[in-house]
Amino acid sequence: MRAILILCCSLFASVAIAAEPTSGLRPGDEVSAWEPIHVVGPHAGTKTCPVCTYLDAPVLLAFAKDVAAAEKLAKSLEAIAIAHAPGKLKVVLVVDGTEDELRKLAKEASLKSVMLCRPDPERKEKQLKAYKIDAAVSNTILLYQDYIVKQAWTDAAPADVKKATDKYLPKR
Repeated sequence: MRAILILCCSLFASVAIAAEPTSGLRPGDEVSAWEPIHVVGPHAGTKTCPVCTYLDAPVLLAFAKDVAAAEKLAKSLEAIAIAHAPGKLKVVLVVDGTEDELRKLAKEASLKSVMLCRPDPERKEKQLKAYKIDAAVSNTILLYQDYIVKQAWTDAAPADVKKATDKYLPKR
Protein backbone atom coordinates (compact mmCIF):
# COMPACT_ATOMS: atom_id res chain seq x y z
CA MET A 1 0.00 0.00 0.00
CA ARG A 2 2.81 2.38 0.91
CA ALA A 3 4.54 1.68 -2.43
CA ILE A 4 1.32 2.46 -4.32
CA LEU A 5 0.94 5.75 -2.42
CA ILE A 6 4.54 6.75 -3.23
CA LEU A 7 4.04 5.81 -6.89
CA CYS A 8 0.82 7.86 -7.11
CA CYS A 9 2.51 10.89 -5.50
CA SER A 10 5.45 10.60 -7.90
CA LEU A 11 3.15 10.38 -10.90
CA PHE A 12 1.12 13.35 -9.72
CA ALA A 13 4.27 15.43 -9.21
CA SER A 14 5.67 14.54 -12.63
CA VAL A 15 2.37 15.40 -14.35
CA ALA A 16 2.25 18.74 -12.51
CA ILE A 17 5.80 19.53 -13.57
CA ALA A 18 5.21 18.42 -17.17
CA ALA A 19 2.08 20.58 -17.44
CA GLU A 20 4.00 23.76 -16.59
CA PRO A 21 5.95 24.80 -19.67
CA THR A 22 9.34 26.28 -19.07
CA SER A 23 11.35 28.15 -21.60
CA GLY A 24 14.39 30.30 -21.24
CA LEU A 25 17.12 30.73 -18.73
CA ARG A 26 16.02 30.78 -15.09
CA PRO A 27 16.84 33.32 -12.37
CA GLY A 28 20.48 32.97 -11.38
CA ASP A 29 21.58 31.74 -14.83
CA GLU A 30 24.16 33.73 -16.76
CA VAL A 31 23.36 35.21 -20.18
CA SER A 32 25.81 34.67 -23.01
CA ALA A 33 26.87 36.76 -25.98
CA TRP A 34 24.85 36.40 -29.17
CA GLU A 35 24.22 38.39 -32.32
CA PRO A 36 20.63 38.86 -33.49
CA ILE A 37 19.84 40.84 -36.62
CA HIS A 38 18.61 44.28 -35.50
CA VAL A 39 15.73 45.51 -37.67
CA VAL A 40 14.51 48.53 -35.65
CA GLY A 41 16.29 50.60 -33.04
CA PRO A 42 19.71 52.16 -32.53
CA HIS A 43 21.53 49.14 -33.99
CA ALA A 44 19.25 48.59 -37.03
CA GLY A 45 21.06 46.88 -39.86
CA THR A 46 23.70 45.30 -37.60
CA LYS A 47 24.29 42.11 -35.65
CA THR A 48 25.24 43.93 -32.46
CA CYS A 49 25.35 41.76 -29.34
CA PRO A 50 22.99 43.25 -26.71
CA VAL A 51 24.85 41.50 -23.88
CA CYS A 52 28.22 42.89 -25.00
CA THR A 53 26.87 46.36 -25.75
CA TYR A 54 24.88 47.00 -22.59
CA LEU A 55 27.22 45.23 -20.16
CA ASP A 56 25.86 45.91 -16.65
CA ALA A 57 22.68 47.78 -17.70
CA PRO A 58 19.36 46.11 -16.94
CA VAL A 59 17.92 44.44 -20.04
CA LEU A 60 14.43 43.10 -20.65
CA LEU A 61 14.89 40.46 -23.36
CA ALA A 62 11.68 39.09 -24.88
CA PHE A 63 11.51 36.22 -27.37
CA ALA A 64 8.27 35.89 -29.34
CA LYS A 65 7.68 32.76 -31.40
CA ASP A 66 6.11 34.72 -34.25
CA VAL A 67 4.78 38.13 -35.25
CA ALA A 68 1.32 37.44 -33.81
CA ALA A 69 2.86 36.72 -30.39
CA ALA A 70 5.05 39.84 -30.68
CA GLU A 71 2.02 42.02 -31.47
CA LYS A 72 0.56 41.10 -28.06
CA LEU A 73 3.73 42.28 -26.30
CA ALA A 74 5.02 45.21 -28.34
CA LYS A 75 3.02 48.14 -26.94
CA SER A 76 3.43 46.97 -23.34
CA LEU A 77 7.17 46.54 -23.81
CA GLU A 78 7.37 50.04 -25.31
CA ALA A 79 5.59 51.46 -22.24
CA ILE A 80 7.99 49.61 -19.93
CA ALA A 81 11.00 50.89 -21.92
CA ILE A 82 9.79 54.49 -21.71
CA ALA A 83 8.93 54.27 -18.00
CA HIS A 84 12.34 52.87 -17.12
CA ALA A 85 14.53 54.81 -19.57
CA PRO A 86 15.92 57.02 -16.77
CA GLY A 87 17.14 53.83 -15.07
CA LYS A 88 18.89 52.84 -18.31
CA LEU A 89 16.67 49.81 -18.97
CA LYS A 90 17.12 48.43 -22.46
CA VAL A 91 14.30 46.41 -24.04
CA VAL A 92 14.98 43.93 -26.83
CA LEU A 93 12.17 42.04 -28.59
CA VAL A 94 13.34 39.09 -30.67
CA VAL A 95 10.79 37.83 -33.17
CA ASP A 96 10.92 34.91 -35.56
CA GLY A 97 9.74 36.83 -38.62
CA THR A 98 10.96 38.57 -41.74
CA GLU A 99 12.47 42.04 -41.75
CA ASP A 100 9.39 43.40 -43.55
CA GLU A 101 7.06 41.87 -40.94
CA LEU A 102 9.14 43.36 -38.13
CA ARG A 103 9.24 46.83 -39.72
CA LYS A 104 5.44 46.70 -40.12
CA LEU A 105 5.07 45.62 -36.47
CA ALA A 106 7.31 48.48 -35.30
CA LYS A 107 5.29 51.00 -37.27
CA GLU A 108 1.88 49.71 -36.13
CA ALA A 109 2.97 49.53 -32.47
CA SER A 110 4.79 52.90 -32.67
CA LEU A 111 8.00 51.39 -31.32
CA LYS A 112 10.62 54.02 -30.57
CA SER A 113 12.40 52.64 -27.49
CA VAL A 114 12.20 48.89 -28.06
CA MET A 115 14.93 47.28 -30.15
CA LEU A 116 13.28 44.86 -32.55
CA CYS A 117 15.42 41.95 -33.74
CA ARG A 118 15.20 38.58 -35.38
CA PRO A 119 17.44 35.56 -34.95
CA ASP A 120 20.24 35.19 -37.47
CA PRO A 121 18.97 32.35 -39.73
CA GLU A 122 22.46 30.83 -39.91
CA ARG A 123 22.77 30.67 -36.11
CA LYS A 124 19.15 30.61 -35.00
CA GLU A 125 19.06 27.07 -33.64
CA LYS A 126 22.30 27.45 -31.70
CA GLN A 127 21.37 30.88 -30.32
CA LEU A 128 17.89 29.87 -29.17
CA LYS A 129 19.29 26.69 -27.62
CA ALA A 130 21.85 28.72 -25.64
CA TYR A 131 18.97 30.70 -24.12
CA LYS A 132 16.87 27.51 -23.69
CA ILE A 133 13.99 28.90 -25.77
CA ASP A 134 11.11 26.46 -26.35
CA ALA A 135 9.57 27.16 -29.76
CA ALA A 136 6.21 25.82 -28.55
CA VAL A 137 5.59 28.71 -26.14
CA SER A 138 4.22 32.06 -27.24
CA ASN A 139 6.84 34.13 -25.45
CA THR A 140 9.81 33.88 -23.14
CA ILE A 141 10.90 37.00 -21.31
CA LEU A 142 14.06 37.51 -19.26
CA LEU A 143 15.09 40.44 -17.11
CA TYR A 144 18.82 40.40 -16.55
CA GLN A 145 21.48 42.70 -15.17
CA ASP A 146 25.22 42.22 -14.71
CA TYR A 147 24.92 39.12 -16.95
CA ILE A 148 22.60 37.35 -14.45
CA VAL A 149 18.91 36.58 -15.02
CA LYS A 150 16.87 38.24 -12.25
CA GLN A 151 13.34 37.36 -13.45
CA ALA A 152 11.98 34.99 -16.08
CA TRP A 153 8.53 34.45 -17.56
CA THR A 154 7.06 31.89 -19.94
CA ASP A 155 3.88 32.70 -21.89
CA ALA A 156 3.70 35.88 -19.86
CA ALA A 157 0.91 38.40 -19.82
CA PRO A 158 2.31 41.90 -20.43
CA ALA A 159 0.75 43.21 -17.19
CA ASP A 160 2.67 40.60 -15.16
CA VAL A 161 5.95 41.60 -16.79
CA LYS A 162 5.29 45.30 -16.13
CA LYS A 163 4.43 44.68 -12.48
CA ALA A 164 7.56 42.59 -11.86
CA THR A 165 9.78 44.99 -13.80
CA ASP A 166 8.41 47.94 -11.81
CA LYS A 167 9.17 46.06 -8.60
CA TYR A 168 12.71 45.15 -9.64
CA LEU A 169 13.51 48.49 -11.32
CA PRO A 170 11.74 51.34 -9.53
CA LYS A 171 11.18 54.39 -11.75
CA ARG A 172 13.85 57.01 -11.30
